[in-house]
Amino acid sequence: MRAATRERTELAWERSALGPLAAAGLLLFKHVGPTLGRVLLVAANVLLALVIIWLGRRRDRRIRSHGTDSSGRITVSDATREVVSAAVAATAIALGTAVFIGFGT
Repeated sequence: MRAATRERTELAWERSALGPLAAAGLLLFKHVGPTLGRVLLVAANVLLALVIIWLGRRRDRRIRSHGTDSSGRITVSDATREVVSAAVAATAIALGTAVFIGFGT
């Protein structure tokens, strides 16, 4: 994998972390329901963003440290586990947020 591809991959992980951070910001300004519930959802979104960034950095380290095949291309396992983990966590937090906002109105 070329350096430009690695950089694009790392940037994609970082862009993916912006979604939960944006949701956390919206929750801070949406005055619905108890404050403790909003704070917990904001914390969950920020934690999810940090985990996504960590997964992306871990993936980048794995790509950089991995060997090459006979044609000189870097071979590394696919990112299915990381992507599914992030998607499941994001879905759970989104459902929690929807339920919280639904009950708060």
